Amino acid sequence: MLKVGLTGNIASGKSIVQSYIEKKGIPVIDADWICHRLMEENEEVIEKVSKLFEGKDIFLDDGRLGRHKIGLIVFADPEKMEALEDILHPLVEERIKQFFEENEDEEIVVASVPLLFEENMQNLFDRTILVCADKKIRLQRLMTRRGYPLEHAIERINAQVSQEEKRNLADFIIENNNNLIELETQVEKTLERLWL
Repeated sequence: MLKVGLTGNIASGKSIVQSYIEKKGIPVIDADWICHRLMEENEEVIEKVSKLFEGKDIFLDDGRLGRHKIGLIVFADPEKMEALEDILHPLVEERIKQFFEENEDEEIVVASVPLLFEENMQNLFDRTILVCADKKIRLQRLMTRRGYPLEHAIERINAQVSQEEKRNLADFIIENNNNLIELETQVEKTLERLWL
């Protein structure tokens, strides 16, 4: 079984690449989805996150943790970001390993992990794929698709290790500056080359 880590900085188009891979019938697990489930269902995580942000307005009207509210805090406060990651990431890594075990008969499996290099999770994978897009394009996507003001969009982009550094760490790079047809072609080629 080939274990592949898919990553990309915010608004690079990693989710679209992930959807192309899923269409191929390849099992994919998404670290963001794992985090969302943990923050909605894991009592211990909810308690630790509540303590971490004590005194801050982080809950929604229905009593659930507000991920967007937490995002606004942590992207402006690297220490809080690190503390939140310390709560979530060991559990995310555990779930990814479990996913590998559950799919051990598959030829190839993919884990989509936004902070793959930030968290030094390369050792979990046989190959890594990095999705890249120019900074200007990513800023535009964050402002138009997610409605972020420029200042917040820049904060989000600057909170991650730069794409330039990650290019030296990844095994394969997919450029997402053009159209979706070009992107899909790159995904196809990359999947073929994983075995080489």
